[in-house]
Amino acid sequence: MVDALLLGAIGAGLAVGLAGLGSGIGAGITGASGAGVVAEDPNKFGTAIVFQALPQTQGLYGFLVAILILFVFKTASPWAMFGAGLATGLAGLSAIGQGIASAAGLGAVAEDNSIFGKAMVFSVLPETQAIYGLLIAILLLVGVFKGAGATTIAALGAGFAVGFAGLSGIGQGITAAGAIGATARDPDAMGKGLVLAVMPETFAIFGLLIAILIMIMV
Repeated sequence: MVDALLLGAIGAGLAVGLAGLGSGIGAGITGASGAGVVAEDPNKFGTAIVFQALPQTQGLYGFLVAILILFVFKTASPWAMFGAGLATGLAGLSAIGQGIASAAGLGAVAEDNSIFGKAMVFSVLPETQAIYGLLIAILLLVGVFKGAGATTIAALGAGFAVGFAGLSGIGQGITAAGAIGATARDPDAMGKGLVLAVMPETFAIFGLLIAILIMIMV
């Protein structure tokens, strides 16, 4: 018999641990850039905080899912709790990519305040992978597909699918950082930069679709 307490505890730990790891690294990358910017212009401190806050949201998602798992110990499937932790934790590592993009955005804004809005647009792109992971985690925990994949070991496959695919956020962050630099040099390059930056997210969408199909069909 599967130990629900064991799998639930591991799921909660994965959610907050892996997502927290991603956010910590992402916030650190942005913070390093921010320290340099503030040293040059102390008035940019508020802007640095805004950009550094962006990759911290994945850690909040992980914390939220960990709390939800603790609240549904007695009602949710053991594998659903474990899968939810995987989905949120692995996808939360996208914060590393977001930190790279945010650092580039902050650097660009330090040179030209008028690019703030455009830099923010690029910097939030890697957030979507974490949202996909959060979505699958919630679907698993609330039992939307109860009686199918959400209550079996298939939940593990769903968590892996959206979680590992969510790591595409790192590649997206790298592309977004380059696009921010290009847009800073030529504002007309933003449209093409967005197309390039969105491309890596295709694989996260594949992971999301497969995760849902697993829960429905397996």
